[in-house]
Amino acid sequence: MKIADREDNKNMHYQEIHGVLERAFQDTFVEELVPGVIHNFANPLNGVMGRSRLLQRRLTDFMKRADAENDKSYQEHNKKLVRDVDSIAHEADRLSDLLQTVAGKFCAIGDRTVQKVNLSDLIDMEMRFFDFYLDFKHSVKKTLQLDRELPEVKGTPTDYSLALSTIIRYATVAMKDSIPKELHISTQFEKGQACVKIQNRGVPISGDLKRLLLDETQGYASSLGGTGEGGLLCAFSLLRRWGAGFDISSENGLNTISVLIPPCQVKNQVED
Repeated sequence: MKIADREDNKNMHYQEIHGVLERAFQDTFVEELVPGVIHNFANPLNGVMGRSRLLQRRLTDFMKRADAENDKSYQEHNKKLVRDVDSIAHEADRLSDLLQTVAGKFCAIGDRTVQKVNLSDLIDMEMRFFDFYLDFKHSVKKTLQLDRELPEVKGTPTDYSLALSTIIRYATVAMKDSIPKELHISTQFEKGQACVKIQNRGVPISGDLKRLLLDETQGYASSLGGTGEGGLLCAFSLLRRWGAGFDISSENGLNTISVLIPPCQVKNQVED
């Protein structure tokens, strides 16, 4: 087979698995994400609206009083108004953070530009976005340990966002019957590579699936789909495009998927 033909096949394979994971994300949008988005935005929005009405009523009542400046309760009334304003500002900040999380996720999955990617920042954004899945937000105990000095890696935000969120979702689904549901995610520089560890206390990966996942020559079976085992195979294939290696283990009820990716060593490496 000619080199050009092999490259065409690799590109077709990449486009296929990328499309499968993208559709899997889209499939969760209406049934799971939209209710979570509405729920998460509703709380701070209701807080802003409620405090705004209360503040408006207090100011109106206070301004109607001719003796307001001579009233002994003047200072206390002002303190209440300040607290209301602080509350509105706090809820507005929450809304802003939620908007930034949604924008960050959708920018990431739509960005196919090869660049340097900070995996710690990406994981932080992904975990905040996962809180839009209400079951994840309320039922899963999350622990994050992120190395903010982690060296950047080469790749596209869309590949890393789709692949890592698929692995996180797989780990979450594996805990559906677990009590308690515990998810631990960490990033660190390990053995000269940027490492992401995703750990859960759910059903461990079977031996057969583990062999498939760690086999660099395995092909992706499109009939498996973009969730469950098929999604995990897609995620591993997508990350291998950027030189990722993997380790899968289970010890004392803690299941671990480690993703190790070589960091960008040369300043202009992403342009090569």
